[in-house]
Amino acid sequence: MKVEFFGDFKLKDIILVSSLPDMGRVGGLVTEHIAKMTSSKDAAKVTLMDKPWVNHKDGLVELPTDEYKLLVDEKNSLVIFTGENQPQEPNAVFELVNFVVDTVQRWGKIKMIVSTGGYLPMQKSDGVDVHGVATSAKLLEMLKSHGVKTLSNEVKSITWFNGLVLGAAKNKSIDGIGLFGEIQDADAPQHKAAKNIINKIEKILNLQINTDELQQKIVQKPSDSKKDSPGIG
Repeated sequence: MKVEFFGDFKLKDIILVSSLPDMGRVGGLVTEHIAKMTSSKDAAKVTLMDKPWVNHKDGLVELPTDEYKLLVDEKNSLVIFTGENQPQEPNAVFELVNFVVDTVQRWGKIKMIVSTGGYLPMQKSDGVDVHGVATSAKLLEMLKSHGVKTLSNEVKSITWFNGLVLGAAKNKSIDGIGLFGEIQDADAPQHKAAKNIINKIEKILNLQINTDELQQKIVQKPSDSKKDSPGIG
């Protein structure tokens, strides 16, 4: 893992919004959009080379890499972590999660970690609802007060970065919430789910984040998505 820092920060009561592309690329869409619509600036870049293959072009071997960014909005004491893909190897996921949380903690006390992603329910839905999990019963009640449904027990686990970052929050006694928007197609970008999640984040964190761009990208008639079981990740 290669890391490049672009500055140091002193922040208070940090909100860390951190998620990567998952089903419908929702986790990545959310963090990319928030970074774009806030006064965020690049704070660090991570390059990961964990692929169990190499590429080649015209016979010349090239190493495949993925890039990730930490961005800071000092005005709102907001830190955003976003990236191109989920890491390929489990050890790389743990390393990336620990790097993100440890780095942000050096900039100040983390008040809350927010993770996001897509949720493909067993029953067909209109894709309006946002489902949530939390690291404490008090936070779960807070989510309910904002119209977030508790994630059904039909989903047993939340995998890869978007789940493990909540595990890190729990382990370090940091408040953590996960917001998962209903999707209708696991393979195509689900801008509606991302928009619905950001609308909840606005209310929970008392932020203003314009979502017009996401609204314009919403596909009104989603394609049929075949599924055998519900899932996140």
